[in-house]
Amino acid sequence: MFARTSRIAIAAATTILTLGTAAATANAAPAPKNCVLNIDSGSMQCYDTFREAVTASTNGRITDAPLSAKHIDQKLADRLKGSAGTAGTAGTAGSAGTTTADAVQLGVIYTDSNYGGSALVLTGGSGCQSGNGRDAQINLEGTWNNSVSSLTTLSCWLELWDAPNTSGVHQEYQQSTSYVGDAMNDRASSVALL
Repeated sequence: MFARTSRIAIAAATTILTLGTAAATANAAPAPKNCVLNIDSGSMQCYDTFREAVTASTNGRITDAPLSAKHIDQKLADRLKGSAGTAGTAGTAGSAGTTTADAVQLGVIYTDSNYGGSALVLTGGSGCQSGNGRDAQINLEGTWNNSVSSLTTLSCWLELWDAPNTSGVHQEYQQSTSYVGDAMNDRASSVALL
């Protein structure tokens, strides 16, 4: 009798522990994404770390970026601004179709303030004329739509718009910004690169 009761109690405890673990896993926040979007081709590739994203977006030119996009310092920003690859540089594994040999790092947008959360590195074939007209525009989709809270400017100034196709309310950012402000926080649906 005692052995049977003990087995039932152990089975019940195991079931409760398993259900508790499953519930905790289901409620856990998803790991941040580190993606690269080539604005010329529209192709996007995501990586486990920011370092992998930078390595891919620079065609292997920069391989020592921090694991998190939160830690972009001025030295790395300057390297990213000048990171256009050279013709003939082989792409990194998993980056096929993501960048071209001459991709330029244009900016980074983040889903959390203070450069936290998921990061989207914007790349393209040419840089911007910084404030001298609109050089490109993109609509934000999926994870990125209505979720931008901070940004890093690199080769371009960034202009956030609260509606697709760069329409609606907008705000221009000429420098890296740890919080885009209450008017644009979690509202951007498109970005113009200036």
